[in-house]
Amino acid sequence: MTKAATDVARRLWARGGGVTSSEDAGAATQRVCDDLRAGLSRWVGAEGYRALLDRALRLSTPEHPVLGSFSCHDGDALAAAAAARAHGAAELAAGIVALVATLTELLGRIIGEEMALQLVEQAGTPGPAAGSSTERRGGRNA
Repeated sequence: MTKAATDVARRLWARGGGVTSSEDAGAATQRVCDDLRAGLSRWVGAEGYRALLDRALRLSTPEHPVLGSFSCHDGDALAAAAAARAHGAAELAAGIVALVATLTELLGRIIGEEMALQLVEQAGTPGPAAGSSTERRGGRNA
């Protein structure tokens, strides 16, 4: 994984919330997955997002077995919390970071690394997406 993809994944995980218990890790995992799904589905479609996520899970799970017990699809918070109890919250966090970094790299192969990094970063940012129409006006309309 590239350093840039890993850095974006770590920032996305950190915005998921403070993780001190298995339940916190499960909830943070669900927030990260929800943010990614909402943010990236706009650009690659629901099926495109699901395909990227499933491929990233297949690639990341051998190194992070904690990922094998849930899909990171809708409603996985309980499964993620169970995975954190079984493997530890730190292992779940490492797995999610690896998953997001892998997904970012896969997306980068399709649309380019810089765009992929930007889209994944935006997926975890609350509020209007960066580059919205109010930010694109430029000097003429300001």
